[in-house]
Amino acid sequence: MSSRIGIVACSAEGAALCYRTICTEGAARLGPHDHPEVSLHTHPLAAYMDRIYRDDWPGVAELMLDSAAKLAAIGADFLICPDNTIH
Repeated sequence: MSSRIGIVACSAEGAALCYRTICTEGAARLGPHDHPEVSLHTHPLAAYMDRIYRDDWPGVAELMLDSAAKLAAIGADFLICPDNTIH
């Protein structure tokens, strides 16, 4: 069984590209229609942008860690954050 991947998402674009890449590469490596189990959590982009505009990077980190905790609680083996702005 492959690892369970958690996506800590910020923007819909980054999360969607990451998810699609996991599924596409999974099928290329594991066989047709196969890919690792994937879960995603995101707070509204507005919550991130409010903190970013205020230069509140600890607040951004709190949102990321909240998503990470939720994904870990449902069994993600490791996490990916596909967003250059917040990591």
